[in-house]
Amino acid sequence: MYGGVQKYLLLQKISNTPTSKVRSAAVGLVELFGKAICKDELASPISKQKCVYWRLEAEYYQSGKHGGWRTIASLSSSSPFYLEDETGRMLIRPAGRPLEIDTGSGKERIEPVLATIEIPADKEFQGYISGKGMFGVEHTKLPQPVLDFIENSSPAIKKNFSYHQNEDVRIREYYIAEGDPLYVLGTAQPMEGASSSVGYENLFVGMGKNDKVFYISDSSERKITDSIKGSMPWLLLGGLAASAVGLILMLNVLKI
Repeated sequence: MYGGVQKYLLLQKISNTPTSKVRSAAVGLVELFGKAICKDELASPISKQKCVYWRLEAEYYQSGKHGGWRTIASLSSSSPFYLEDETGRMLIRPAGRPLEIDTGSGKERIEPVLATIEIPADKEFQGYISGKGMFGVEHTKLPQPVLDFIENSSPAIKKNFSYHQNEDVRIREYYIAEGDPLYVLGTAQPMEGASSSVGYENLFVGMGKNDKVFYISDSSERKITDSIKGSMPWLLLGGLAASAVGLILMLNVLKI
């Protein structure tokens, strides 16, 4: 139910916020549509596709009565990039900067909140890291670029993968390639130390303090709203059904 309500609120924000051109964007909630442009050199970790953003989701298959796909690792980039239309380009910061707060007993680091980025998977790889399953049974090995990515990962991520050498592994790679369509709904805010004579060059789009919505997609507004309208009723109905079942179970327990 919570997911359904969040989808509904997002739909209202998208529907009620007019699309602005970069040149006319002002401080506050803004909706922009254009194409993605790199600020820094960035490439997806496996396909090496030049992109402004990437995400990687790795899972292994656990067999048995309660089996299914279980997460090994979920990784993503957080580098800023540009949205460009025919009037100019605006800096997009998908994640804020880390903050340090004094707790009295020392400083505590708070990691930034990443924008909600909804994009389809561009690549999917499936196979076995060792090429062998349990008891040494031969299986399809993961492609070499995937194995190279695992080998060059951080020690913690590499260790996570090592636990699943002989299990079926699935990796999905998502990215927004440079030049792809880009939709952004977020808060335009002043950039620290900026002093350009061009107004929009002094702004960036990120998570706002008041409007807690920051949404990025590589689809048009029409496709986004159609997708939300399609999934929202099922989330709400599923939530209501789960609530009803929970209430019946609680009443049964109280009766007993």
